[in-house]
Amino acid sequence: MENHNIAIVGLGRVGSVFLEKVAGDDSVLNVKCVCELSDTDGKKFAHENCVPVGSIDDIIQLGVGVDVIFDFTGVKQVADILNTKLAESGNNYTQVAQIRLARLIWSLIGGDDYLPEVSATKYQSYADMLLSQQE
Repeated sequence: MENHNIAIVGLGRVGSVFLEKVAGDDSVLNVKCVCELSDTDGKKFAHENCVPVGSIDDIIQLGVGVDVIFDFTGVKQVADILNTKLAESGNNYTQVAQIRLARLIWSLIGGDDYLPEVSATKYQSYADMLLSQQE
């Protein structure tokens, strides 16, 4: 089976659980980089498991070394920023996947486990910080 290189943006409750599931040695998903601005359990897990932690720009610089970027922020503007930065870099290969695709993948690999539900408003401050960096 072919392995796929992924990046994860947003390591709140959902992103953290997803990272823990896909970071295992038996996973066909290779986590190349994660992005989280706050000190979360997911960010701590990434550091403890030698998963590179960087910024959105660090992920974009990986170029076609990333097949899919999973956006777990729950904020549409973050996906827009990712898509814009990918286009500006000339990368038309890497795709940004929202939570729906992550849930589909989870259902295939997660067994009886379920990703937690969250509201997008919880991550509004995250989006605001990213948008302020664009100005």
